[in-house]
Amino acid sequence: MIDLKNQLNAIVAEIKDKNDVIYLDYPFYHNVGDLLIYAGTLQFFKDNHINVKLFRSEKDFDVAEIRKYLTPNTTILCQGGGNFGDIYFVHQNLREQVVKNFRQNKVIIMPQSSHFSDEKRLAESASIFRQHPDVVIFSRDTRSHELSKRFTDNGKLMPDMAHQLYGSLKMKNRKEEDKLYFLRVDCEASADQNAYGVPQGTKTFDWVDLITEGDLKKIRFLHRAAKVGRKLNSTLIKNYVDKAWRNHTLEMANRNAHLFSGYKEVVTSRMHGHILSCLVDTDNVLIDNSYGKNSGYYAQWTQNIDNAHLFSQG
Repeated sequence: MIDLKNQLNAIVAEIKDKNDVIYLDYPFYHNVGDLLIYAGTLQFFKDNHINVKLFRSEKDFDVAEIRKYLTPNTTILCQGGGNFGDIYFVHQNLREQVVKNFRQNKVIIMPQSSHFSDEKRLAESASIFRQHPDVVIFSRDTRSHELSKRFTDNGKLMPDMAHQLYGSLKMKNRKEEDKLYFLRVDCEASADQNAYGVPQGTKTFDWVDLITEGDLKKIRFLHRAAKVGRKLNSTLIKNYVDKAWRNHTLEMANRNAHLFSGYKEVVTSRMHGHILSCLVDTDNVLIDNSYGKNSGYYAQWTQNIDNAHLFSQG
């Protein structure tokens, strides 16, 4: 786990000036996996003394505003995760807007898993990226890395940004609970999940089950504030929303680390259920998702971690 964390240091070398960075498309929603990535990214900035002068999400992304902050040395970073492709169009569209509009500035796509179900859409997106002269795409698995070659000549393998959190999360002192079944309920759930054989009557959880009413009130308020900030073109309001969400992100990361560290074993089809279990040294079994993202990540990065195992039928 320490080695995986240290590998992230190679990203620093791609940043032109550590005091001239913009970070776009931060996850302004309650997918806790993406919030763990964001928390790891924030820890990465802190540990490497990187000064980010502007954070913007897709809800307050504005080309004209960003232009005001650009210098020839500005490096633009876009969030890592599993949304590079045509499943989560809003994030891919934002990245395409970035490479279309900011061709004079280096663009770095933080570690991603990539998937396109439509070849035509893939070709269109790749064509847009290819018009930018300086794009770096970090990929979390070899399949995604091969796909990135359609988009840029500067693609590299890199672990997930959440690994930067290793050693910094708040954990329980001892494991009090037996087993947590943490399973997807969305479009990426796979047949392997059914084949695992969860005991009948067992309560399972997904990220949505860990969101409190307080969390929902906070995001509703901040979404409204972001809407006002965009309507009024108010940098002050946008910066307030950004800072408040960063604080919430770190709170969510520590809250869930505390939860996962209290179990003796986690069975999960969520990649970040797996990564979080590893971050808090909890035994875990990883079940693949619908298009091989989980197994690809396990094969590339975590198969040598003693307390992590991949489920396979038969």
